[in-house]
Amino acid sequence: MRNEKLPEDQSLVLFTDINGIAREGVYKKGSKAFVEALGDEGPEDTGNIYPEEDIVSWEYLEKKDKPNSDIMVIL
Repeated sequence: MRNEKLPEDQSLVLFTDINGIAREGVYKKGSKAFVEALGDEGPEDTGNIYPEEDIVSWEYLEKKDKPNSDIMVIL
């Protein structure tokens, strides 16, 4: 992996595997793996889990659907 420093546990990341395919998902420190987000919150499929050693690069992603906690919506 080019970036030897790993993301924080449960971080939303964009990661690229050894085949050059970029994927969005979550880093799971306990599993030592990156898990691709498939849009389904069901049980994890082992086909979407990528060990740390199979990842060549990664970067943090910001959550898009979570409103800013500093903004209050008044209806």
